[in-house]
Amino acid sequence: MNKILSFTVILLITSAAIAQDELFIDNKKFFKGMDQVNLAEFTVSFTTSEAKSASTQSRTNFSGAKSALKVETNGLTKELIQRITDEAYADFISKLEAKGIKVGRYVVEDKVNKNMLRYIKRTENFAENVDHYQAYSAISTITASPDGQPFISYKNQFQVGLAAKQSGGKPINVNYIINSGYIQANANTTKNNFMNEVYTKTKVAFLPGIQVWWRSGIEGWEKHNKKAELKINKHIYVETGAPGDLITKNKIDLGRYGRATLEIRVDPDKYYTDAMNVLKQANTKLVNALDDAR
Repeated sequence: MNKILSFTVILLITSAAIAQDELFIDNKKFFKGMDQVNLAEFTVSFTTSEAKSASTQSRTNFSGAKSALKVETNGLTKELIQRITDEAYADFISKLEAKGIKVGRYVVEDKVNKNMLRYIKRTENFAENVDHYQAYSAISTITASPDGQPFISYKNQFQVGLAAKQSGGKPINVNYIINSGYIQANANTTKNNFMNEVYTKTKVAFLPGIQVWWRSGIEGWEKHNKKAELKINKHIYVETGAPGDLITKNKIDLGRYGRATLEIRVDPDKYYTDAMNVLKQANTKLVNALDDAR
């Protein structure tokens, strides 16, 4: 029988280069001839916690390894969230107009038949866990819209498509999510037949620095089930370190099992500067790509 040797590694602070330039575009013809953007929704979601783990398991017994890390971002005030959202929105509009693209407000309630109004659902500003990333990771978020207005949350934005089907206008939504860093989780198993040993190893590592996350971007609607996408394909990342103090809590290392919680206590000035940096980069990339596509 193979001897199982298991190890866990938790790295609370590290750094790595992350690609920043790639975009994903689907149904490119939607943007053809778009001299006016009809903007239905613009939201920014702010991550307040993220958790990831990596694990291995032997097929012959219960030996294995597991590493788990949770990162909490504390100190994001409503005032800071609203300021960043409003300024990111203003920057997006400004960049469109600089390209000669007009911007109009697309109000869904004004575009659907009266008998459909009761189905239009808006969410109050600063709602929790209504972002587009919920399907991909264990995160908690707060979402804001410009001027603090109620908004149509991501899971209900197909309603913009219903309005487009009834009234036309090719509306778009813009949804961003930003985080204080990124957790990488890896697990691997290697076998040494000569020594009759199996090595299992897991690792989680935190990369501090504000990011606009993958799948943030633009969705354009023609019908409730037909849309175009212009999205960030990899995180936009600024390596300026964590946007505040880092505090390690509840760290446990038992050889085959390790876990920890990392708290980021936000420095409002640094968080604002770094968040606007990446959001402006994202705006530039998306507006340039939209302009090229049209």
